[in-house]
Amino acid sequence: MKSRFTFLLAICFFAGANAQSNLFIDTSYTAEQMVMDFFANSCATPSNVTYNGAPATMAFFEGANTNLGVNAGILISTGDVTQVANDVSFFANTNTNSAGDLDLEGLNGGFPSYDASILEFDLTVADDGDMDFQYVFGSEEYPEFVNSSFNDVFGFLVSGMGAINNIALVPGANIPVSINNVNGGLNSQYYIANDTLGNADLAFDGMTTPLQATFMAIGGNTYHVKIGVSDIGDGVFDSGVFIGIESLCGDSLLAPPADALFAVSGNTVTFENLSRYATSWHWDFGDGTTSDERYPGPHTYAQDGQYIVTLTTHNWCCEDAYQIEVQIGASATGEATQKPFSIQPNPATDWLQLSLPNTEAVDYQLLDLAGRTVLQGSVAADTKLDLRELTPGAYLFLVKNERGVYTEKLMVK
Repeated sequence: MKSRFTFLLAICFFAGANAQSNLFIDTSYTAEQMVMDFFANSCATPSNVTYNGAPATMAFFEGANTNLGVNAGILISTGDVTQVANDVSFFANTNTNSAGDLDLEGLNGGFPSYDASILEFDLTVADDGDMDFQYVFGSEEYPEFVNSSFNDVFGFLVSGMGAINNIALVPGANIPVSINNVNGGLNSQYYIANDTLGNADLAFDGMTTPLQATFMAIGGNTYHVKIGVSDIGDGVFDSGVFIGIESLCGDSLLAPPADALFAVSGNTVTFENLSRYATSWHWDFGDGTTSDERYPGPHTYAQDGQYIVTLTTHNWCCEDAYQIEVQIGASATGEATQKPFSIQPNPATDWLQLSLPNTEAVDYQLLDLAGRTVLQGSVAADTKLDLRELTPGAYLFLVKNERGVYTEKLMVK
């Protein structure tokens, strides 16, 4: 049992714990990157994305091989998100000394809040109908502090059409999801006791089952979304909310777009991994050597020549590959090879101009974030591409010539 009087001792005791969790946490992405990549689609267009919280309280997560029930998405927490990826015996506890949030306090009877983490964005909806967020709420407050004033809480606040509503409600009840409202004794059908199960993947002692936060939207209108989580009563015992990529008509699959840059100095090449949403990486340097490091150290080639370097990315569902040509020797410039194409405008709407400065034959593909080809062809001159049948969102534009494969992210509005 975790006591508030012994939490400092618990921190010391568990500081070295690092179980082999299947929960993958990556803090390298911004809130804007993730919201636009996950939720910009034919149903809705996000904009004006902001995040307010202490460092390391927001991350990309992949939990497909855990009992979380949500494959991947955005995790926001009252503490250090990297601590969540430990077994349940670990004590996820970070007092960030951040401010609370009055809106969240209003959901919890006015008790003071601490360590608030807030994700906000505007959302322009395409058509009339329900808009859903898929989420799981978890906390270290379970089960010891159920029915106490330490009732950590979060909210999905949606404002528009003259009202502000919290849509993170217990199914069938007009009460917010919180420690005191979903637990082993109340609404227990929506509660998972990780401590009893001996969960090897998540530090939170308890969590909800996957739930939906739903609001009725009117097409053409813009709503403001505020997703927040906060400690209540004090700033210890972390809580967090996992927001699934399936939210807001999002896809259940997520491609891990592979991309990289490099710089040459003599026979040594430094690589920069620009890939997103992968959980494993494989580099083939083209000279018989490989690496599975995300950020491999500088690679030295024994002989001059041309080498094709391939970066392959994987996550729980999908994979992607990116190839670049490295020239070692007298003709090496020390700079990264220039892409043999450019696209504009970006973001685009109805049309996209594909420019080929060298006027050479290339194959092109446009992939959505699930890795599906939505546009492809072969050209040898500047070409105007029709995007009018595409849904708004993030895409990967891929060009292949005799030297390699090159990619660039494209946003379609």
